[in-house]
Amino acid sequence: MGDTAFEMHMARTGGVEVLQGRKVVLPPPGPGEARVVIEASGVAFADIVMRTGLYPGVKAPVTPGYDLVGRIESLGTGVESFAVGQRVAALTVTGSYADRRNVEACYLVPAPESVTAEALVAGVLNGLTAWQMFHRVASAKAGEWILVHGAAGGVGGLLLDLARLSGVRAIGTASAGKRAVVEAKGGFYVDYRAEPVAERARAISGGGVVAAFDHVGGPHLKQASIAALRDGGTAVLYGGYDATKGGKMRPAAMIRMLLADRLSALKLFSASQGVVGYNVTSWRDARPDVYREDLAAVMALIGAGSLDPQIGATFPLAEAAKAQDLLQSAGTAGKIVLKP
Repeated sequence: MGDTAFEMHMARTGGVEVLQGRKVVLPPPGPGEARVVIEASGVAFADIVMRTGLYPGVKAPVTPGYDLVGRIESLGTGVESFAVGQRVAALTVTGSYADRRNVEACYLVPAPESVTAEALVAGVLNGLTAWQMFHRVASAKAGEWILVHGAAGGVGGLLLDLARLSGVRAIGTASAGKRAVVEAKGGFYVDYRAEPVAERARAISGGGVVAAFDHVGGPHLKQASIAALRDGGTAVLYGGYDATKGGKMRPAAMIRMLLADRLSALKLFSASQGVVGYNVTSWRDARPDVYREDLAAVMALIGAGSLDPQIGATFPLAEAAKAQDLLQSAGTAGKIVLKP
């Protein structure tokens, strides 16, 4: 392959048609970098938000790709903790819709050999997000209840796994067609389209959950998450799906989300409740040692079979547009993966 790479690049914002394959010349890995031959990269909703120009801090032209699993092909100067041929995983935010690329070695962690690349990459962005929210941001003890919205999705399913491993009881919301996915991971299923979620969660848990994990935002945060909390509980907001549904900005939903931010501090105080925002990239950048420790822990659990990331579909790298189309349609449960 020489020093060239193939990537799915977007020169401008727009629909999936802006994702175009191209060959690029890769420079040698610089100081502190490693060149990685990519075995699999993940397709994230954040990629779609980037494609439409709505992702903070990322503008076209750009090559999407939030995470990867691959093997080190060569090392730049100063990289001593990795070896050529070693399997690694990384949270990259951009650039991983490619067959090889240079990566800052500080973002790499060892990845196990015993698991497919698809299963591993399904646990990078999603697994790290689930792990840090469950273990670092919220706290739940064995026997307590949590509420997981979107429990058939990539992050939601792993939250159910982590709850089960910790002896924590989980209520999982999903559409009716995904009930079996939630129940297979030990979740108590609630149909968010047919049932009042907060009311059902409080009834099932006997008074409220200790943590609610919300990727929707807007009025949903108050009505379906904070309202489901017991005294001392925490709502964790890790997305704004309501405002960017389908990868397009929805002005009315954005206004609703901004208005919903007017939470009553006195009410939260009196019930000892909390609302916490979580962004995986800011955690990575602010606490790099914790990032590596946590991602390594997730990789080890997947290698041991204790965590089981669900793979919704796999596409060739050149079909990244089809993969994003499928993700936008919510037509599958689990992670969508690209393979060069």
